[in-house]
Amino acid sequence: MSEKSTSASTIGRQIINKYPDVQSQPLEDNKIELIVPSEKIREVVTMIDELLDDAMPESVFGIDLENDKYNLIYIFWSYTNRILIQLRVALEGENPEIDSVCDIFPGFEWHEREVREMFGIEIRNHPDPRLFLLPDELDGAYPMRKRFKTDQSRLEETGIKPPKPRPKPGGEDK
Repeated sequence: MSEKSTSASTIGRQIINKYPDVQSQPLEDNKIELIVPSEKIREVVTMIDELLDDAMPESVFGIDLENDKYNLIYIFWSYTNRILIQLRVALEGENPEIDSVCDIFPGFEWHEREVREMFGIEIRNHPDPRLFLLPDELDGAYPMRKRFKTDQSRLEETGIKPPKPRPKPGGEDK
């Protein structure tokens, strides 16, 4: 049960005491970032749920660091305790995977679907892995990966003018 005096650093210490491979990084005010190994995500999210009875799932989003390295960021907010907890999970590989936590916090269901769809990060045991935002023809093409090349073949339909070619280095177009 949470109490009014609970702080982000107290929550962080409790999690690290139980899971020593989790690292912390204090943020300003009553905020903390925990760097969580991917295999511990369910345990840490469960512990947040147990320690903060009003923890609200705010967001899950991905970051492409290039070279098949990604971060997933999970954000939780406790209104009663005025705590923000950010979990950072590093993932690697052409087909990165992580376990779903939407059975613990159902508010993350759509966020996990979006991460899968946009970054190609497989969310294991997700109850509804259907595409969320993209048309079926883009299934398997991950538009938020930095190496994704946009197809300008349908640009005319939008009414947007195509971009002007950029000058090549050296000042001459070759």
